[in-house]
Amino acid sequence: MRTTVIVYSIALLMMLAAPASAASSREIVVEVTSIAAAKRPASERGEVAVELDPRLGSFSKNLLSLFAYDSYTFLSKDRATVEFSDSTVFELPEHFSIAVAPEQLGRDGSDMIEMLVTLFREVPRGEGGQEQGRGRGTPELEVILRTKIRLKNGGTVLLGGPPIRAGVLVLALTARG
Repeated sequence: MRTTVIVYSIALLMMLAAPASAASSREIVVEVTSIAAAKRPASERGEVAVELDPRLGSFSKNLLSLFAYDSYTFLSKDRATVEFSDSTVFELPEHFSIAVAPEQLGRDGSDMIEMLVTLFREVPRGEGGQEQGRGRGTPELEVILRTKIRLKNGGTVLLGGPPIRAGVLVLALTARG
């Protein structure tokens, strides 16, 4: 928690110190929505085939066409402004995080945004696995997925993720430049 506050404070100071004209042309607004997708037991389905949280309305068509779940629940939504060649980390449910690093906007005159996306989770360390200079119980980061995505400026991409207690973690990443 303390590290997160320090990182955000440094990022805020850097944003305030940057000239406005340079920052506006090199920034991307990234939004990450966390969704729990699950299969409900047949006895709980009733007459409603798919249960969709109303806060996910803008993603409903794509969720229903891409995934075979019958319950979608909104978990969280975060937004950050990120400069090209920089990255930001979004904390997700159940010790997962996603790092997003915009790489290009509008290559060859297109209206596309390219980003490197890394999904990882914190794995608690045992007492015997300590590294020099780290405290007891400092978590290690395990990379779950690293991929480059390309989406239309203002568009959204859905990523099916790892299992969580509520089902499967699905992420909706939106980027605007």
